[in-house]
Amino acid sequence: MKRFLAISAALLLVAGCSVISKEARKDIDRDITVDMAQSHPDLYRGRKVLWGGVVMSSENLEHTTVIEVLETELNMDDRPADGPSRGRFLIESPKFLDTGIYKVNARVTVAGTVKGVEVRKIGRMDYAYPVVTPIELSLTPASEYRRREMPPPWFDSPYYPYPPFGPYYPYYPYHPWWPYRYP
Repeated sequence: MKRFLAISAALLLVAGCSVISKEARKDIDRDITVDMAQSHPDLYRGRKVLWGGVVMSSENLEHTTVIEVLETELNMDDRPADGPSRGRFLIESPKFLDTGIYKVNARVTVAGTVKGVEVRKIGRMDYAYPVVTPIELSLTPASEYRRREMPPPWFDSPYYPYPPFGPYYPYYPYHPWWPYRYP
């Protein structure tokens, strides 16, 4: 029972953590998705959203910084996760954001208001990007999402798909490490 309570308390603490501050998450509508804002921009203009994804490009213009993001689902702590995408969106910040920090393949979470839709080209195709004006941005460090790509430590073992002692573990006389081999 004590173990159950300890695990429950730990999960509640982790579930309450977010990379976006509580003030920025105040009036966010988590039901609004990128494809919804893309198809009905007037309906969602001015609404607060929380989206995240992988940076595709970023550029500094005369008065704004524009970051193109491929949207992905968010984890429990509001960090971008690996998974399917519902489209792309633009973060249009009125202040300077360094394009060396918000570079290609960086993962970003934004809490902001939907400004509308801007049509740009992807290759030769016109694409309607929902535009978000950020209230708060959070960049996930590369070490956080690269850590999941590493294989487990026992991957190099000759008995990889089996438990640490190999396929003959319950049958010791047949195990290759058994010190007393029978002739």
